[in-house]
This record gives sequence, structure tokens and C-alpha cells, in this order.
Amino acid sequence: MCSIQKLITILALSASTVDAFSSPITTNVRSVVLGHSTGHSSVRTQSMVSNEEAQMMMDDFYDDDIEEFDDYEEEMDQQPQQNKQPIRRFKRPKKVPLIAVVGRPNVGKSALVNRIAGTQSGGAIVADEEGITRDRTYRTAEFLGETFQVVDTGGLVFDDSDALFAKEIREQAMIAIEESAGVILVVDGQVGPTTMDEQLAIFLRKEVTKKMPVMLAVNKCESDKSGAYLASQFWNLGLGEPHAVSALHGVGTAELLEDLFEGIVKKGSAIQGFGTKVKELEAAQQALVDLDKADPLDGEDDADVFLRQYGVGRDTEDVIQRYEEAMSAFDDMPTQEEINIAIVGRPNVGKSSLINTIFGSNRSIVSDIAGTTRDSIDAVMERPASSDDPDALPTIYRFVDTAGIRRKGKIEFGPEFFMVNRALRAIRRADVVLLVLDATAGVTEQDRILAQKISDDGRACVIICNKWDAVLDKDSSTYDKSVKYFRTELPQIRWAPILFVSAATGQRCGKIYEAVDSAVVAHRRRISTSVLNEVLRDAVLWQPPPARRNGAQAKIYYASQVSTRPPTLVVFVNDPKLVNDNYRRYLDRKMRESLDGFESTPIRWMFRGRRVRDVTRNMNGTPGDGGSGTSFPFPHAI
Repeated sequence: MCSIQKLITILALSASTVDAFSSPITTNVRSVVLGHSTGHSSVRTQSMVSNEEAQMMMDDFYDDDIEEFDDYEEEMDQQPQQNKQPIRRFKRPKKVPLIAVVGRPNVGKSALVNRIAGTQSGGAIVADEEGITRDRTYRTAEFLGETFQVVDTGGLVFDDSDALFAKEIREQAMIAIEESAGVILVVDGQVGPTTMDEQLAIFLRKEVTKKMPVMLAVNKCESDKSGAYLASQFWNLGLGEPHAVSALHGVGTAELLEDLFEGIVKKGSAIQGFGTKVKELEAAQQALVDLDKADPLDGEDDADVFLRQYGVGRDTEDVIQRYEEAMSAFDDMPTQEEINIAIVGRPNVGKSSLINTIFGSNRSIVSDIAGTTRDSIDAVMERPASSDDPDALPTIYRFVDTAGIRRKGKIEFGPEFFMVNRALRAIRRADVVLLVLDATAGVTEQDRILAQKISDDGRACVIICNKWDAVLDKDSSTYDKSVKYFRTELPQIRWAPILFVSAATGQRCGKIYEAVDSAVVAHRRRISTSVLNEVLRDAVLWQPPPARRNGAQAKIYYASQVSTRPPTLVVFVNDPKLVNDNYRRYLDRKMRESLDGFESTPIRWMFRGRRVRDVTRNMNGTPGDGGSGTSFPFPHAI
């Protein structure tokens, strides 16, 4: 019998003995209850025991198990005190530190982020109005040989009634501060200190300065005469020396980052070694200069200098190796390839809800108001490799949440114009595009325009039909009818797979990764020339090219794949003008039917004219340079 079972039995027997003199009925009930909880039949059947029997059982218990309790008490005393503290999430320093830029609305935070990251063209959207930036956006920057990320946040407002989405913007800013290694508070030097600036400074002093450095950047101080005076007005915020900077002209940004790096090294809020590359290189260069001198090197004393003059102690190779290591720290580290995934669609179809469901957190602000997302938002996710292959590397996905794209006629020049340009640029630089549609609203003309844009840019595509849970009266045939409907209404991307998901409930959202992986493989697929010409020959034998009224007919000689992303096929014919659009669609359809693996990518067809004698002469070699042709990017099939 184990120690716990013995203890429970003795307690039950002791209770029965004590209550035996008062009420046998109470003893029986208590014995039954204790026996039921422990599972011992002896306790259930025995209602009364004598004091001698109980004493013998207790002596036996202490004789056998008192040493186990002593060992347990000693073990508990030896445990460290931190185990008694509440469990908290461990904040691990990131390999690429983050710098959060915060401040009240319309003080120049996005302009400063563009200046630090060097993305004045194509960076964060900057306009002279409040509320342009809402979600947190990340930009990669480099300074003094150190690579880091700058996090742009929306304007912080502690009163929810002052601005739209004030609560959501504040939550995004708090997340950026929590995951960063340093904070830059941006204020407006032309306006001077305000109540909002004081509230932010109080919050940062109480909650943030203990863990990481906080630098005060006084923006719009480009004047040499009045810049220092404008910055001196912010000493009362209690965040140290105010830095007079100008995000528009770049004045003072270098000094701001230098002081920030020193604060990060002092606080130890980033990974070890961050911010010390330049100092280590300067020390190594000085060691090379002092090598032939009688001066002590870094870490040497007079005895080491005396021994070094006679060839004992540190030699030249040590100093040179230190210099080479300091120089190699500035080399670019090899990084794993990322799969860029752009999430595009009309406004208010659930793009931000989808990315929040994928990440399991509020990465983007979500509301029922169309146009909530302003700028393109990058979010990186690392998917662990399969356990079957121990040498496999994890897959890194970069999801890009874009603003809703409206019809061109409704877009005015201003912030929305740049939002749409960011979304279209995200399509061009993506490997896979997730075209999000509203399953309850069907296909609109704007959806067809976006589908044609994806096809013309040659991007792999997956159709995401969101809000599938809101479709009413679903039966066994609803899925097949829906697939047929979307195939018919979107002939531009007829080859794209379709997923019916629900971002609100998470239904089938896990299948997006499998669809993206298949699309990437198809987008980078290459077919051998022999297989390609065999399929092309069968297609021509089945349906020859159509002839014109004058008897002219296209003659297809051979084809070859010249590139991928997307797969590009060059077909040599006698005259490209004789191959009409219908026959091009026919060749594309036969190619997809004969070869597997092109379900998620467009195939770009290019027809080039060749003279018959050139083809005959180079039949067994590479194609010659004669003839003229035209290129036609074939976007879709029927």
C-alpha cells in the first residue's frame, strides 16, 4: 500500500474511532463516504475500530514512510524561489531587433520611418491628415552595419472618443512596444509640448524605460538656428535629452540612432553583440596600427608588451584574425527564401479577418467599415518542417494584407490612390496571390478586373471564397454549383483552385498552406523539351490550326520552355499572326490536360515566326537567329 493510501485509511479509521462513542450511525456514514472516495472495501465494511488497532496502524505507517516525507520536505526547501513566482511569457531577444516609433497623431512618425528605412519612395503612406496609419507596419533598415526593423504605428490617443479606431490603434501600438528592443517617441517641434505628449511620456517612463531605452525625437526641427530651441521645450517630459530631427531632410537621424544603439547595448534589450560592430572594427584597426609600436594593445599590460617585442605572447596573426573577424561581421548573412503571399480583393470581403485567423492574433484591425486597412501589412510566419525529414528547413511565409481595391473611377488622387498602388505592387512582387471573394455576394466586375490583373502579371493564384458559413440553405449540391459558378464567372483564372473558407470560424483556413505550397511548386515547374513537343504534336494532330480564307495556315514547328515563374513556353511557327486567340486557348487547355502540376499557375505562351529553311537547317541543333516574331502573354485557359 502506498503512502497516500495508508494516510487516507488511517484518517478514516481515526475518525471512526473518535465518533464511535457519540453516534454509530455517523460513523457508518462517514466510513462509507471515505471508503467510496478511496476505493477500499475494508473501510466501507468496518464501522468501528479500537484505539489499539488505530495506534498500531499509525505506528506502522510512520515507521515505513517517515523517511519519504523527510526527503520530500528537503527537496521542497531546495527548490529555487523563482518557481513560486507566477508564470509569465519569456521574452526572448530576436535576431533582428525591432525599433518601435510611437507618438500622437500627425507628428511625422511614418515620415521618420521612411527616412530611417530609406523607403521615401514606396514606403509608408504619408499625408497631411490624421489616421492614415492604423495597423503596425514593419520596414527593414540598416545603420552602422546593423540590420534591424522599424515598426510604424498609428497615432496613440488615450481618449477613445477623439479618433476613429482609437482603441484598436492603441492595441497595435502596445504590441509593437512589447516586442521591440527600443522605442522612439516622436513629437512635433513646431507645435510644442501638448497634453497627449505628456500622457505618452508618463506612460513610457512608468512602463517602458525600465526594460528598454526610450529616445525623444523632436520632429520638424530642420532649422539650424531654431532647431535646438524648439527641442529644448521638451525637457520637461522627463525622457532625457530631446533630439532635434527632421524626417523630411534627414537632419539629426544619425545622432538619434547612435544614442539609441548605445541605450540598447546598455539595457541589453537586444541580442548580444548588437550595436558593437563599428566599435569592434575600430579597435581591431587600432590594434593593427599599434602592432609595430611599443604601446600596449587592447588587453595587454607592460609585461605582454615586453614579451611581444621578443616574439613571445600575442603575435601578428592574432591581431590580423581579430581584424578579419570584425570585417566579416559586416557581411550579409545567408537568409532563407521567403514565400510572398499577397491577399487582395474588394473592400470588406474579409482579408484582414483571414490574416488574423491564420496568425491566431489581432495582426490587423478588423471592422465592418469598408476601407479599414490603409497600407500594405507584411506578416511573417515560420512553418516547422516535417518530422519525417530531420534535415528539412522550416518554410517561411510572408503574408501581405492589402487595402481593398475599388473601381478605378471611384478612386481619387490622395491616400486611397497610394493605397491601391501598394496593393497592385504587392501582386507584382508576390509568389502566390490569394484572391478573396465574398461567397454571399458573388462575383462582381471588380473581381474580374483583379483576376485579369493577376493573370497578366503571371502570378500563381488561389481563389478564397470567404464567409462560407453565412451561405444559407446549403445542401449536398451547393459546393458543386458554387465551383461551377465561380469557374464560369472568372474565366481569366479558370486554372486556379477554389477554397470555401470562413475567417470568422476558421473553417478550412488550415488548407490554405497546402494550396500555397502546391501553387509555388506549379509556378516554378519546368518541363523537358521532348515531353513538351510530344504534347504539342498530339494537340496539333487532334486539332490542326485553323486556315484563313486565302488558304494561309499556321505551321507549328517545335516548342521549348525558356523560363519559370510563371512557366513560359516559346512556340516557333511560320507566322505568329496566323495563330488566333481561340487556338492559343486550345493549346493551353490541352497542355493542362496532358500534364499534371499546372493547376495553380498561368502558362505564358510566346509565338515566334521562323522561316522554313531556317527551321530545316537547325532541326538538329539550337534555333537560329533568323525570322521575326511577337510575344503574347497567354493568361488563361477555357
